Amino acid sequence: MAHYAKISNQGFTVSERARLQEAQSEKTAIIASNMATEEYAELQEVYRNSFTSETLQTLESEMDVLKSDDTLSMTDEEKTAHQTAVNNKQSEIDAEKAALIPGQETALANLTAKQQEGTETLTAEIETLNTTISNSLARVTAVYTGVDEIEMVSGDTSALEAEIKVLEESKKDYPYNPATEEPPSELIDINSQIQEKVKQIAETPLVEKDNTVFWEGYIGSSKRTSYNTRAGDHLLGGTPFRKNYAGIGMIYDPVRDAFYGEQPYASWILNEDTCEWEPPIAQPDINSKYWNEVTQEWLEHPNKPFTSWIYGNKIPSWNGYFAGDNNIDDWFAPTECPDASELSLEKPVSSYYWNEDTLTWVDK
Repeated sequence: MAHYAKISNQGFTVSERARLQEAQSEKTAIIASNMATEEYAELQEVYRNSFTSETLQTLESEMDVLKSDDTLSMTDEEKTAHQTAVNNKQSEIDAEKAALIPGQETALANLTAKQQEGTETLTAEIETLNTTISNSLARVTAVYTGVDEIEMVSGDTSALEAEIKVLEESKKDYPYNPATEEPPSELIDINSQIQEKVKQIAETPLVEKDNTVFWEGYIGSSKRTSYNTRAGDHLLGGTPFRKNYAGIGMIYDPVRDAFYGEQPYASWILNEDTCEWEPPIAQPDINSKYWNEVTQEWLEHPNKPFTSWIYGNKIPSWNGYFAGDNNIDDWFAPTECPDASELSLEKPVSSYYWNEDTLTWVDK
């Protein structure tokens, strides 16, 4: 069963999105101004006229005359000659239309160039902004359980289907009247070949189809995450996926295609293999030391509740209990309790508890 993390990069791209909106408005204004000029109107007229010519109009008039002929009163020979004349006229029309295409393309290019005149710098900026937004970090806002991303489907039978089509076409070379004649031996052989290929299609082994992209699109703004992936390894020996299992509040990095937690301290560096933050000095004892960013050293500190928790200065509700609105020095979970903002004297304890195995808050 696959899990999917809902993500949003809104918080990381506020200034870029604001500037993108401004740049698009500026570009739209320039285009509107260009389209209001006499030159643009003249180019529009040239483009409209590029789809016809005096020759084409004459040919189409001649075709109208041919189609208005009373073919019901014609002899078979006259009908054949008339149809030939229609076909020939249509060929002339098609040739003239084809001859007009280069002029149409040139006229459209000139029209578009005038429309976009003066927007080159903005167009480049908009493209850069869109790329920046697409590659921006995103926050995990929810995690859903979805369906299995792997589906067993029929293997590729396109080659066999193409061969059947060729065989079906070849049957036209052996016409016969089934009411009065036996089918030719060649036709019997072709039908046998077709039946054999139909059998091969039915026996084609099933193959795995990964529906990850489909489900990510169906859920919307989401990325599949592996429940058993931690620090770039799969706990059950499978293939690790996106470095870490996603949790609410974690970060999705589209460039690395990976999930990881917030940087705990400015001096810590992200390990590219595990996508875990590592201190400049290795922790000597994971159970009794905490990092002091000011002195850049590990210090003794008692009562660490979980291995993953980080010593810092935050409001107590971060850890799922209400103890006033002032920050305190204590051990804190890597991500904030989902209902921290709701905690108060009326609701002093969170509806979530910390699961160290999954490194996530779990609804009680």
